[in-house]
Amino acid sequence: MKQFIIIILSVFMIHDLFSQSDVNIRYENRKKEGYYNITQIALMMGNRPLSETSSGFFDDRTESVTSPSVTMINGHMFNERMAAGIGTGFEIFDRNLFPVFVDIRRTLWDNRVSPYFAFKMGYAFSGFKKKQYESLYLNHAPHYINNGFFKKYGGFMLNPEMGVKVPLSENADVLFTVAYRHQRIKSTVWDSRHYQKWDYKADMNRLSVGVAIMFR
Repeated sequence: MKQFIIIILSVFMIHDLFSQSDVNIRYENRKKEGYYNITQIALMMGNRPLSETSSGFFDDRTESVTSPSVTMINGHMFNERMAAGIGTGFEIFDRNLFPVFVDIRRTLWDNRVSPYFAFKMGYAFSGFKKKQYESLYLNHAPHYINNGFFKKYGGFMLNPEMGVKVPLSENADVLFTVAYRHQRIKSTVWDSRHYQKWDYKADMNRLSVGVAIMFR
């Protein structure tokens, strides 16, 4: 209980500190519209199936993972509250992903510590190369292939986000973010001996926390 009270008091002290520092920042000179850039680093947390290849046996359990996400958005501020842009990045789920997405964001106000909401939607690319395996063990049907090919793909992505924006200067802000990530993936397996092919599709979900710098 004592630790909880200390945390709450610390949050209010930080808020007051930022609010008092507002006075020293010339908000009337802050850029209200035009180009902006957001560079964000986040950690995504959730479960994933164990690797498609293992040491000689099939295992369909899942494991908890924390994986990195690095994205960059370039866009346009229509006014001090509304903005939209295009983003790209690099992320790790059970495979490397390269997302390309549209970013739409709404800020409640833009002259002090401010909550904001963002909505990202697009497609994450992966699987640029098909790999051959003499012995391929899978965590989905057909489970085992002798002399087969395997390729990973990305898919549709959805990423609603919320957070707070704290001013650093007239031209920069720091953003603290919490988000939910929905990602579709696909894997294709070819049996080169029997000329068969299998497609495996799945939805993966993550919660993420991150920090970003916004330049305007």
